[in-house]
Amino acid sequence: MAVPSSPAPSVDGGRTRENVDAPPNYADNHAYRTQAPLAADSRAQGEASAALIRTELEKARAEGDFRDERIAAALRNLGCGKEHGVHIGYGFYSVHTGVACVSGRFTAEELTGEVHGAYAEPQPGTGPCVENRGGH
Repeated sequence: MAVPSSPAPSVDGGRTRENVDAPPNYADNHAYRTQAPLAADSRAQGEASAALIRTELEKARAEGDFRDERIAAALRNLGCGKEHGVHIGYGFYSVHTGVACVSGRFTAEELTGEVHGAYAEPQPGTGPCVENRGGH
């Protein structure tokens, strides 16, 4: 008996689809995790903001202060506040620059920063840059 080289199609209501590991509505059910796309100029602006944030957090790192309050102070030094969707918690931070999100971790072990688009349905109460842990 020959083994097919690709998944065997299955029949569903007269429509043919390939067998996949994901449930049929997986994409729809996880659309809330979608990030807005970033144009090249928006990404560049976000990267510039990420560099400023990293520089400010490096100062805190040199002090050995990794508290969330120190992250907040670093972001305030850059003029970032609630109007920028700032969210800080347990070493995580996120900021909306107006065109992009900068999110990362600031702990004794790591300092990261990622530029990305805002979430379609962010975690309630956190600003546009925090991935929703639940769903829609």
